[in-house]
Amino acid sequence: MAHNDCHGERSPATESTTDRRTLLKAAGTTLGGGAGLAAASNPVSAQFGGPEVIEVDDGWFGWSAADDLPVTDDLLVFIHGWFGDTTVSSQATDVRDSLVAGGYTPDETVAIEWPATTINYFGAESDTEDVGEVVAGLVEDFTDAGGGNVHLVGHSLGGRCVYWTAAKLASGYEIETVAGLGTAADGSEICGDPWNPGLGNACEVRNYHSENDSAVGSAYGGFGDTALGTEGAGCDPASTYADVDVTDSVGSHLTYLGDDAVGSDLAAAINSGPCDDSSGDG
Repeated sequence: MAHNDCHGERSPATESTTDRRTLLKAAGTTLGGGAGLAAASNPVSAQFGGPEVIEVDDGWFGWSAADDLPVTDDLLVFIHGWFGDTTVSSQATDVRDSLVAGGYTPDETVAIEWPATTINYFGAESDTEDVGEVVAGLVEDFTDAGGGNVHLVGHSLGGRCVYWTAAKLASGYEIETVAGLGTAADGSEICGDPWNPGLGNACEVRNYHSENDSAVGSAYGGFGDTALGTEGAGCDPASTYADVDVTDSVGSHLTYLGDDAVGSDLAAAINSGPCDDSSGDG
């Protein structure tokens, strides 16, 4: 299978400190448990019955998914963050509805549920690599089965998952859109191995960050670095990548979910045009 290339005009983006244990002491409920309470502001979804939820878990034989992605022309996949597994459906619905309001409607929406309800934040952070690898396999199977465009959105630790997904894709496969919302990561991670090379496996990468996101800002970044979800990359990642500053609209770590500005910008990026197949080997 050949790699794809982007085409068309993309919507404009604005480029834009601290110990991780602070997150557990001061920001745990904000970053995780409160997500379900704040993520259901707009429960009505155009997809009958709500998003399909696919469980990704670590079993006897390692990490795997309970089901395949539905094969369709245009698919939205959402991945939750810390403590977000119990409310992933409502979170995915909010994200989807903000995109619909912005002018983009996927054929189907899938919510990826992974075991993030744990006080061991560092363990959950580490698990994002495994989750990303499983989702990468799902995307490859989806493509092999004749599926069309995949738009992958992750919140908080879910943002780490989507960047790992791009990095884990096998040669010759591509994701149409990758978007991190308040991603729980250092800015330098997006510019180093393996994330930065993986960004080339996506036609469009948009990283949404807000200076009001104190949860991520208190846990990541530091001297000579940035918090990816607060300040953006602070470096020069792959050409497919753009930081999008939504400080004026997003007032906290949770309010990316369903935010109008996020939905409008991401919808415009998606609607600007798909990747085209190009000749050459992957």
